[in-house]
Amino acid sequence: MRLLFFRSFSVKNSGKFVIPSWYKPNRTLLKKLPLRPAFQIWLNSFKPKRLEHLQKDLVDLMLPETHEENQGIVREFKRVVINKKGDFINEVGLKVVNGEKLPTKHIVFIHGYGASLGCFARNFQLINKFKQSNKYNYHIHFLDNLTFGLSSNPKVDNNSISYWSIPRCASIRMIDNEPTNSKKLYKKYYKLIEGYQLHPDDFHSYKQHFSPILEDLEKFYCQGIDSWRESSGIDKIDFLIGHSYGGYWSGSYSLRYHDKLSNLILLSPVGVERHVHAVTNEVSTRDIQTPSLDPTSFKFLTRLPILSAQHVKKWYGIQPFLPRFLRFLGPWGVQQYFGMWMSKLYKINKLIEKHGGPETVFTNHNDLIYGKKKEIKLIIEYLYNSITSGTHSDIYIKYLLTPATVSKWPLYDKFHKKLSENPEDIKFNINLIYGQYDFMNSEAGNKLISDLKFKLGEDTKKEYSEVSEGGHNLYIDNPFETNQKIFDIVMDQEDK
Repeated sequence: MRLLFFRSFSVKNSGKFVIPSWYKPNRTLLKKLPLRPAFQIWLNSFKPKRLEHLQKDLVDLMLPETHEENQGIVREFKRVVINKKGDFINEVGLKVVNGEKLPTKHIVFIHGYGASLGCFARNFQLINKFKQSNKYNYHIHFLDNLTFGLSSNPKVDNNSISYWSIPRCASIRMIDNEPTNSKKLYKKYYKLIEGYQLHPDDFHSYKQHFSPILEDLEKFYCQGIDSWRESSGIDKIDFLIGHSYGGYWSGSYSLRYHDKLSNLILLSPVGVERHVHAVTNEVSTRDIQTPSLDPTSFKFLTRLPILSAQHVKKWYGIQPFLPRFLRFLGPWGVQQYFGMWMSKLYKINKLIEKHGGPETVFTNHNDLIYGKKKEIKLIIEYLYNSITSGTHSDIYIKYLLTPATVSKWPLYDKFHKKLSENPEDIKFNINLIYGQYDFMNSEAGNKLISDLKFKLGEDTKKEYSEVSEGGHNLYIDNPFETNQKIFDIVMDQEDK
């Protein structure tokens, strides 16, 4: 079976877009935000509706109404009520009408953890590509997932969830007598040690505690997506696109509401792989086991052998609470947060230069803002205001994931359960897309696609691919190729 790989940057300025004489690329990485602007950003964060204003500023910056390319694009800023309690999901919608009598295709983006819809700012101009269609109108919906950004922040209906003390995973004794050599690790993160040992009774208690919580988390996020769909008057989501944490819930949604979507696109989803701490793991012995490097095996230890005790302590005791306290660190907190993001967002300038510069890579006026200081600063300020709002998902993600950044309830097992019970429910198309340098376990995604192809045949498309020079945030690292790949997937379906 053929799996698709994209290792080279393929988006070129085939239309011969002429770079304006006034354009100057950003060749300087600001390594540290000065104190004065950091203080102003921190002060502004206390202003009412600050995040809402920044959201609009991002749309205006990335898709200026003054640019000819953006004429005819309808912008929507709305909050869609999803239940009788009045909870709502915040949305930025971008719409292109190619014909008054043409049907509309709906494309829905759901972001990952530590973010909100503005993290897709470099993907907003994807809407421009759909102007060439003569078959459909296109409506792209960028959502703040429930509990994130400007959406409501309700609690999951489960009294076993503690908001101040995260329960630890089942204890595991690892037998590792060889010092860790980073050069010998498998795929940079995985060490094959001599053995490990689990206690069946302890693991059973662990599963009993977490399994109902995981089920309620799935219901919480998936119902939120479907209630948004229903309230928006959308009969079926044509393309559901989720990244990381949002990718996990998008994948879960596709199985729970299989008849409410046609295409699933997962961008570096978290939690695909099986592993020793999965609640689907049937532990029946306390004997010492030989671990595996196969991410479809319950003997896969993931990153556990290379995690320090300090990392695990921070995972449970500091990370769940750090975002909500970040604002109280004042300008220093702003500087630290900016320092974390600046180099990541600046990398696009190196990508552009590597592939021939703006003259080769840019295709329209919207591209001119990529990597500029104004763009980088605005995206980071937006994200800073978003993550300091105090989302309950700072807690929920710790219940879903282990300190090794894998899901306690693997997507691999969710899909395989559906394959064994109702394989006809997986008739929607699936595209799993990872970054070339992704730290998520792309091997697990690749194997899942292979399994689906083998067991379901060719009735629907199941494809794996990679975005060149992209990491986990591939849509930020290389928006050119990410946007083109999504567009190609959509057009491939349009032609059928």
